[in-house]
Amino acid sequence: MKNVRVISMGAAVLAGLAGAIPTLGIWFSSSDGMVTSAVVLTVVLVVVAALLAVASAVNGMLINPVGLRNAGKSMGVLAAVFVLSYVLADGSDYTLYNNVDESTTKWVSTGLNAFYICFVLAVAAVVYSSFSRIRK
Repeated sequence: MKNVRVISMGAAVLAGLAGAIPTLGIWFSSSDGMVTSAVVLTVVLVVVAALLAVASAVNGMLINPVGLRNAGKSMGVLAAVFVLSYVLADGSDYTLYNNVDESTTKWVSTGLNAFYICFVLAVAAVVYSSFSRIRK
């Protein structure tokens, strides 16, 4: 476990140094080549971080099968939230905006509804957790 921490810390330091080079180049020369390289490096680092996060999650679920079941339940709840959000969405206000059709406003409304539902569920979870701790 200690070796993994050392390796991940070393990778983080190397990623930071790799990002510092184009950043310093932008500050001191402000050439378009440095900006392009900074953007490319950022995209590469984000993709690598996302892949590592997914690999870590899959590894954790394979080690602990209960986690796999809980992840499945969570994905089901998230899918239900999105289906409910889509059913509740209304795209009829598209006439108020320029260059927007009804489908776009319906998907925007779906995203907002999903955010509101998840926000309410998160607040409810915090309140429930607080009350259950007080009760003990």
